[in-house]
Amino acid sequence: MISRIIIKRSYPINYLTTFRNTGIYLFQSKNHFVRNFTRITAMSSSSSSSNNHWNSNLTSEQLHVLRDKGTERPHTGKYLHNKDSGVYTCANCSNPLYTSNTKFDSGCGWPSFYKPYGNKSLNYHVDNSMGVERIEITCKKCGGHLGHVFKGEGWTKLLNLPVDERHCVNSASLNFSKID
Repeated sequence: MISRIIIKRSYPINYLTTFRNTGIYLFQSKNHFVRNFTRITAMSSSSSSSNNHWNSNLTSEQLHVLRDKGTERPHTGKYLHNKDSGVYTCANCSNPLYTSNTKFDSGCGWPSFYKPYGNKSLNYHVDNSMGVERIEITCKKCGGHLGHVFKGEGWTKLLNLPVDERHCVNSASLNFSKID
């Protein structure tokens, strides 16, 4: 499928721009200021943007976060202030991601954790989408976007955490199973 999209401002494009896991590629000749780009959408059954492996019970917000790598508004997430004991799982595939004893209040507006459930929980990817290098975290089982990891913020000194990293996770990407 080939279609045209219109960009409202002119930008110099000297490279191929790809949008990771979407199958969308934007390109233009070197040293040209452009208003129109050609968008090629790869049609693949393994594409993460296909609906084949997404849980049919997910809400539109959950799909926006997990599939489209969106972010929920800060301070609105269902699990931000959850203090119950239990396990946080992927909202799409139920893969265990975090335990409640690794959750802490960072004040950032999203649930924060310092350690994943295990080594089969998360994948880590370098993310330069916001003009700064961040580490994106995705579910290791289904590839759903969860949030980002931030290191070196001083949490070991501030809260006596065993590691100085904050996993900033969208509540929309999580389910919670309470342990009595």
